Amino acid sequence: MKKLMMMMSATLLAGCVSPDQRIADCTAKGVSYDTCYLSEQQRQQGINNASLSAAYANAARAADTHSKHPHHN
Repeated sequence: MKKLMMMMSATLLAGCVSPDQRIADCTAKGVSYDTCYLSEQQRQQGINNASLSAAYANAARAADTHSKHPHHN
């Protein structure tokens, strides 16, 4: 849970700059729009994958903890 909260905080801080602004900054450096757009899409997918991995890890940990306490069934 702590990792998820840290990741969400980082995502919120990173969210201070819009995807459009990141693409504009990228193209201002002379990189093609298509490359900048693809980079932004990959960045967003990476964030989504990390969130999903954290959620699965938390669910697995919760299920594991639950199975160690059979008197709660």
